[in-house]
Amino acid sequence: MNRHEDAAEAARMVAFAMARRKAPARSGEYARLVQRFDTEPDFAQVVRKVAQGFDLTVLEVHPLTGLVLGTTPETDFAVSVSELVPQTSDRPLYLLAQLTIASMVFPRPEDLDDDEHVGRISVRQVDDEIRVRASTIERRLAHTGEDVDPPSGQPGLEGLWRAYLRRNATGKTKTQTGRAPQASTRALVKRAFTHLESHGFASKVSDEDAGTYVTHVKYRLQIRDQAARDMLQELAALGVAALPTDGAPGHAQPSPEAQPSPDDAVPANGLFS
Repeated sequence: MNRHEDAAEAARMVAFAMARRKAPARSGEYARLVQRFDTEPDFAQVVRKVAQGFDLTVLEVHPLTGLVLGTTPETDFAVSVSELVPQTSDRPLYLLAQLTIASMVFPRPEDLDDDEHVGRISVRQVDDEIRVRASTIERRLAHTGEDVDPPSGQPGLEGLWRAYLRRNATGKTKTQTGRAPQASTRALVKRAFTHLESHGFASKVSDEDAGTYVTHVKYRLQIRDQAARDMLQELAALGVAALPTDGAPGHAQPSPEAQPSPDDAVPANGLFS
């Protein structure tokens, strides 16, 4: 092939990667392009350059998932959490759900390198896990006598964990002003799973426990290659996990006031930018 044909094929491969629910196993053409990427260094470089032109990065090419792309801060192929979750007060809780899903699916560092690792997790399990951790914080605060109530007139300063506990798990509750209903915590967790499912990171396998899902290789690759470090830092800040020096998983004393930024970007073909 000449260089123009190579460029066209590279662009086609990037298009496959950006399309939802596309995989080499479902397309002979995509499988052929994956094979070219693996065996022809010059073609692989063209693919990387085409991706770079869209402000994307090539994280990995995997025989099951194909071309796995990540975003850069300059890309237009991203969706902010504010777009995914219009209600401002829901955004930190949504991010907390996403971070908790990742920590439960990959409890050990070695799981991120295991092609055979498949997470099976439900909406109820994630919601229950967050509530257990939040209740632990509440008990610690009660024991120490710490006051984490927000200043009068500034409910936005309420601790993330306490805000989660104040939400109803399965129904809808009114705000303190009585003006608008708030989404239940399980609804927020469900929304997090829906985002993962729509981008090929997970599949729903049953309605058990408010929805049970299995994760795919693509999710593992995204967490490992693009978001693992940032997510672990967020988890440490939230008290979900520690960052021990020996590389082993751990748990930290949570900070009730810690909250992730509600406007963190979510790549259109990824998880976090």
